[in-house]
Amino acid sequence: MAFETIGETLRQARLNKKISLDELQQITKIQKRYLEAIDNDDFDQLPGKFYVRAFIRQYAEAVGEDGDHLVDVFDGKSKLSAGEVVARPEPETVSGSRKAMHQEEANPSKFWTSLPVILLGLVALAIITVVGYMTWQDRKSDPIIDTTATSVSVDGAITQTTSSTKKERESSSSTSTTTTSTTQEEKKMAITAGEDTGSTIAVNVTDAKKPVTLEFAAINRIWIGVLVDNAYVYQGTLAANETQSTQLPETATNATIRLGAASNATVKINGEEIPVNPGANNQNPKNVTLTLQYAE
Repeated sequence: MAFETIGETLRQARLNKKISLDELQQITKIQKRYLEAIDNDDFDQLPGKFYVRAFIRQYAEAVGEDGDHLVDVFDGKSKLSAGEVVARPEPETVSGSRKAMHQEEANPSKFWTSLPVILLGLVALAIITVVGYMTWQDRKSDPIIDTTATSVSVDGAITQTTSSTKKERESSSSTSTTTTSTTQEEKKMAITAGEDTGSTIAVNVTDAKKPVTLEFAAINRIWIGVLVDNAYVYQGTLAANETQSTQLPETATNATIRLGAASNATVKINGEEIPVNPGANNQNPKNVTLTLQYAE
């Protein structure tokens, strides 16, 4: 039987020797896709003419054909049959190798392979359905909580809580108002004048707020000094109508105010006037001894 193409010649020789494309690939070390291209006379799929000639020779040697003659046929130097030069035919579909066909015959149906898994899934679904139905029946037939009684109890609790909260707020507001009023009354500063010897007067101040501020207003020119623990914290001379203020240390419990002329100035402590009792036109010096008690 004469073959018209190189691919047909090599393919038939391979089939006669019962060699698959996979086996031929192992023998020749040529990639399977190139062997398929040669079988189909699709030489354009090969990297170049050099590789076409080399692969034809290797293929032919493996299947017992004359590789040099087939290369000459490819180059147009020879013919496969008398009076006919080999032309490159249209590619034709190549069936799978014998090895692949045997593998397909050996593989059982996918349905029978998956059957045990399907059966197990159906059994599991049936069990879940039965358990779920039994649980639903138990809950339906025997309610654990009496929702009506619970609702009434909760409503009552809310009402009682609201009433109690309102009373607590009213009581807290009343207590806060009373405490504030009492605190304000307790913290009002009081000034009490003691014995006046003419040159000295004792003054007691209670519930004073810190810091204690002394204010001086000069009627006529006057020298004023303030001592705490026998040390001056302020001293200076004021002209007529001049004012001056100074703060006592927050730790001071006693202070002495020295006026150069008793009638020439007024003295205030935290805005409240101190009765220095100077007398009419008293130009004599006078000491005002302060005893301080602070508001808590």
